[in-house]
Amino acid sequence: MKSLEIIKKSIKEINLQLKKKDKIVFDNDFQILGPKSSLDSLIIVNLFVAIEEKIKSSTGKEINLLNESFFEKGFKSKFTLGDLKRDLDKKLSKK
Repeated sequence: MKSLEIIKKSIKEINLQLKKKDKIVFDNDFQILGPKSSLDSLIIVNLFVAIEEKIKSSTGKEINLLNESFFEKGFKSKFTLGDLKRDLDKKLSKK
């Protein structure tokens, strides 16, 4: 399963739990973290856990998206869905 497909499925799953105004918009520029992010920390954690679970079930690989470098990058500027896709592509190609 490609990273883009994993992200899309995870967003759909998380959006089922959210009110219309809180839904994640699938767009490369949608900010997960940053000044224009509308997501609270619980939604972010749930999204990343859903992604990690889908990766494990489809590839058998265990990855950790919520690591120290993620928070350093995210809080210094912004972290978008496009950034998430690039990071996920790198992590999936390493293992």
